[in-house]
Amino acid sequence: MKKIVYFFAAAALLLMPSCQQFEPEIFDESAAERANSFLADIRETLVAEQYGWTLDYYPKKDYAGTTYALKFTSQQVTAIHESNPSVSETSTYALKYDNASVLSFDTYNSILHKYATPSSREYQAKGGDFEFEIRGFNKGTKEIKLVGKRSRNTCTLRPLKKEGKGYLEDVNALKKAMKYPAGKATIDGVEYEAYLNSGNRSMSIGPKGASSDSTQTVRYVLTGNTIRFMRPFSLGDKEFSEWTYDAANEAFSEGGVTFQKFLPPGYITYEQFLGKFTLSYGSGRGKFTVTLVENEKDNSFKMEGLSNFFQPVIGYDGGRGRLTWEKQTVGGSGSLEYFLAPWDNFSTHLILMDGVGMVGTAVDSSVNDFVIEFVDNGVWVDYKVHGWVVWSMNGGSSAGEVSSWTMATGSNQLPGDITMTKIVE
Repeated sequence: MKKIVYFFAAAALLLMPSCQQFEPEIFDESAAERANSFLADIRETLVAEQYGWTLDYYPKKDYAGTTYALKFTSQQVTAIHESNPSVSETSTYALKYDNASVLSFDTYNSILHKYATPSSREYQAKGGDFEFEIRGFNKGTKEIKLVGKRSRNTCTLRPLKKEGKGYLEDVNALKKAMKYPAGKATIDGVEYEAYLNSGNRSMSIGPKGASSDSTQTVRYVLTGNTIRFMRPFSLGDKEFSEWTYDAANEAFSEGGVTFQKFLPPGYITYEQFLGKFTLSYGSGRGKFTVTLVENEKDNSFKMEGLSNFFQPVIGYDGGRGRLTWEKQTVGGSGSLEYFLAPWDNFSTHLILMDGVGMVGTAVDSSVNDFVIEFVDNGVWVDYKVHGWVVWSMNGGSSAGEVSSWTMATGSNQLPGDITMTKIVE
């Protein structure tokens, strides 16, 4: 571990901008020469690799870690993405010094800019980057550490040992083979449970039965036969960075520790959640029919039938086989932004902090018409979420209820307690 710390400390010193106002002119020229020499070394390294590079890429937290294969010439880069390894696109790139050494994919490339291009529905795109600060270069392994200028996420370039198309086909083969929602292992007498969400490629891990503040959440990407974590993490005295998948035994292992598959109680697959439900609210005060349809496979649904004005996104926690329902933007008018906001209708408090909401777990999953019960997800410390309300914000200020955006309840409010019962047709 000490070697890693020293490496990044050295890298930080190398890339630290000079204090120009206190140094003579000759130092500025020397610093520029050193920066140019470093960037020339990076370019030479990028171009020299026979098969190119894999890029572990992380957009903002709501999107899955994902994998690119890149091939560089002195001026151009050819990119392919795991979503379609048969399609490539070539564009230019730049290596420059802008308060730090930067790798920039500086001309539009629909593959490389997939997560960074805004649209009418996503004005901030998916929080991705096309400009990266170079934070470390290990000449031994040739790994290049990058930090997205926008997301501030760490992404990593590593040399490929086979053609990029074949490597990404291996990634997709693992994705298809890996039916692994949760695993458990004992380390130093403590039983740990890991819950993998394949939809957004994040893993929650901690001691069995631990509260959420005692667990860690780590993001990962897939390789040909491993899941590789965004950053190392520790359990007891063991450190983990990359787990190898054993398909025959449905287990992951690293450093002599094996996490064996298990299914959490009440586990419901993504496919089982598709279809119609009777939604009951307000402790049985009212009910209506909603339908969950695919939004992003294995990651989220759209809920039809709740309102004629919007269809909320309901997340899928693939590790625990349950639904997640969080605060979200549903529309707007002029300068106003409308939210479906978590609400404690017993105390009339609401909050617009990201992550606050509910989780929906099967209380009866033994039959096809299973029942999902929604409860507070524990993020809102001072109150409990007992329902939802359509609320507006103007910039950073609250602008009040949006009474005209009604739901199937007949108002802009959906009071708890909320359950959903699957309808078998």
